[in-house]
Amino acid sequence: VEGKRCVDSANDLWKKVKIDFVYKSSDFNSPGHNEMETDIIICWIHDWEDCPVEVLELRSAIQLLDGSSPF
Repeated sequence: VEGKRCVDSANDLWKKVKIDFVYKSSDFNSPGHNEMETDIIICWIHDWEDCPVEVLELRSAIQLLDGSSPF
């Protein structure tokens, strides 16, 4: 998936990022995934301590929601 990430909110600057979705971050280590073509891994469980790609663990991110989000 291709997405965008805000890199400078004051100047409204965005950067394209390539995203890969897996259930566990360690699943990214299986065939079909390429760290050279991935900027961010989004997963439910981050279980790969030495992962060479930035990881967003949804399980932890959801805990940060305080009820003010419309989602």
